[in-house]
Amino acid sequence: MKKRIAIIAVAVVVAVAGLLGFLFTRRPAPETSAAAPAAGKATGTVTFLMEQQWLIGMKLAKAESRSVARQIAATGRVIPAANHHAVVAPPVGGIILPLLPRLHGQLPRIGQRVAAGQAIATLQQTATSAEQAQVRAAIAQAESQNAQVALDAARLEAERRTTDGEIESTHARLELARREAERTSKLFEQGILARQQFDVAEAELKSAQAEFNAAVARRKALDAAEKIQPVKIGSDNINGAYVARAPIGGVVTAVHKNIGERVAPGEAIVEIVNLETVWVKAPIFERDLALLGGKTRAVFTTHAFPGMEFSGSIVNIGAVVDETSRAATVVFEVPNKARALRVGMQANVRLDAGESVEAVMVPKEAVLEHEGKKIVYVLLSGEEFERREVVIGDEYSAKVAVLAGLKVGERVVTQGAYQLKLQELRPADAGAHSHET
Repeated sequence: MKKRIAIIAVAVVVAVAGLLGFLFTRRPAPETSAAAPAAGKATGTVTFLMEQQWLIGMKLAKAESRSVARQIAATGRVIPAANHHAVVAPPVGGIILPLLPRLHGQLPRIGQRVAAGQAIATLQQTATSAEQAQVRAAIAQAESQNAQVALDAARLEAERRTTDGEIESTHARLELARREAERTSKLFEQGILARQQFDVAEAELKSAQAEFNAAVARRKALDAAEKIQPVKIGSDNINGAYVARAPIGGVVTAVHKNIGERVAPGEAIVEIVNLETVWVKAPIFERDLALLGGKTRAVFTTHAFPGMEFSGSIVNIGAVVDETSRAATVVFEVPNKARALRVGMQANVRLDAGESVEAVMVPKEAVLEHEGKKIVYVLLSGEEFERREVVIGDEYSAKVAVLAGLKVGERVVTQGAYQLKLQELRPADAGAHSHET
């Protein structure tokens, strides 16, 4: 047992000695390199040791050729969708009062969500002296009209009663004339009565019948006369309460009034925006308008959420092209269930133009900014990288097209590209381990 422990101890000592010898003999750096190394070679070649690559977990990606749709790029602005923005402006004027306790207290605050139909404010309507005078004049006029209506109704009722009397008297005369005519007709047939007396009886019957018919016709006309209803007269106090309600559900974006302030008819109290669906307005150059269609896919990104993409569809392609910019305004509808997009945000728009082109594709994180230009770091050997200026084209989800400066098959740095740039600006000593992904 002791012999085995001794053998292991000797092996450990030999290994440690070998490692120390390797570290002291392997590519010793000159004394001045740590103090003031040259910052970046003219060729843009950067040395980054395997130990450093392993520590930062450097990753590489191969530049690939891919057939992609040519894209149209534009910068737009988020606006409320149609019928998703409302201004609560009551049709009456008055003083804003605290809401009743059952209506949850005060005016809503900015950022508060409200439901469609929810009470926003209670208004105490207060009429001016001129308005009250107008109301009183209208009431007096209505009372005068009602008096005339009552007088006309009484006159009509009197005429009806008179006509009823005429109908009764003419009916009695008609019956008498009818009996007399029947009697004279029999006597005339028997030769007892002269022709003249018979004719007189017939004439009397016709006259009585005409008078009776005229009386009945007058009664029907009086019954058919339209009855004029009196004007309803309200109170001369026109002050009352009016509850203003939210026409749509959404988020309160502006509050223009406070409790106790006077509101004129049509004056805004609060504004509400529903963000579940928003529109994006963006200018598209006239040369690209023919490439757009109803099924054109639109992708939106924002500075607020750089790693998030939103999809939308075209709502309208503007009918007018601006004479200066030579662009038409295109409106897109974007679902926004999470309400990440806010009104007024700037949105970068990418549209598939429907044309396929061959492009060299690399991950977007491989591209950096350097002195106003786009660069990537290309692997030359295990520990050497070259800074390469590139011309960037369209973006496609997580990748970007490189139009110039890079060949298919070359490997570029993705994870660790920024550290490589720092190394180029201020080189650091290498470590002692190698690793490539």
